[in-house]
Amino acid sequence: MRHIVASVGVVLLAALGFALASPAAADDSSDLAARAEAWMTAYNAGDMEGAAALYAESGCRMPPNAEAVQGRSAILANLQATLATGATHAEIAVTEAGSSGDWGWGRGTYVLTGADGTHIDHGKWMNVSHQVDGEWMIHCDIWNSDMPLPSSDME
Repeated sequence: MRHIVASVGVVLLAALGFALASPAAADDSSDLAARAEAWMTAYNAGDMEGAAALYAESGCRMPPNAEAVQGRSAILANLQATLATGATHAEIAVTEAGSSGDWGWGRGTYVLTGADGTHIDHGKWMNVSHQVDGEWMIHCDIWNSDMPLPSSDME
């Protein structure tokens, strides 16, 4: 009997762990995962206009160690500047997503690499989306590197 109770306990703990580790995509009527996939596909194809088109006209981006950019044209310029750094490939994972009414949100991780596969950056991101005229658009996103800042030569 002890063996059965212990086995059931292990199965329940495993199921609970799976439920906690799984994205809450079922609760996300905004389908953030599809927007993240579309963004990644456009970015990796070098289509910064396509990536920028996923943002609301008045959307914003909050890049690390820089001022926020507001509006789709500024977002396009920011995406082009990011591409110009040599970060030509992005891998995005959605770890959590949800929505309520016309608002959606999500978070996840990213990895940026160069054309030759060289690791450039990795970290985490958050996104808030809003339904505009029946279409889900990125309202604002932010990302932060998990890599340490380079040391200063002023020390």
